[in-house]
Amino acid sequence: MANSASPLRRLETYWKIEAGNALLIPALAVYLVLRSGGTISTALVLSGLACSFLLVIGTIVLRMMLRKARGEPDATKGRIALLAWMRWPAIGLCAAAAVAAGAEWINGSPELSPQFVAPAVLLLLAVLEYINYYHVQLQHFDHAPDWQRLVSGRGFRRSHLAREIERWKRAQRRGA
Repeated sequence: MANSASPLRRLETYWKIEAGNALLIPALAVYLVLRSGGTISTALVLSGLACSFLLVIGTIVLRMMLRKARGEPDATKGRIALLAWMRWPAIGLCAAAAVAAGAEWINGSPELSPQFVAPAVLLLLAVLEYINYYHVQLQHFDHAPDWQRLVSGRGFRRSHLAREIERWKRAQRRGA
């Protein structure tokens, strides 16, 4: 990433938004469920935890990218190993949330109420964040070159974290 003010400014803003959303989005879901007369269910808790966990991962990734863009020599040190490890608890939380949401739908009478929709939306957000950070960059609407790449037919590109983890794994294999 070029060391210019625009990417630095974007990354500085993004990590703060991601960190705030880790708290705000699940809290908003809980508020809407309770306000509608629903209850805090296992599916809501697990989906909220999965969503928050993935947003925390996003916060770490964005801070790491910001440090790297600033040219800090130790920008990725220790973080890639942590982020590679965090993938597994993220998958586990998403799977547990999916099972809980499925059980809730099967055991209850599914309806389009916040009680049933909130866990589904939180789980969907968590899965999309997982894909966005560990596989391909899904977010293309906020940066013109990314958007142009997508609409030109070249498709999605591998995420920054996926590329960093792959480099780290190669280095681990060479060093072993």
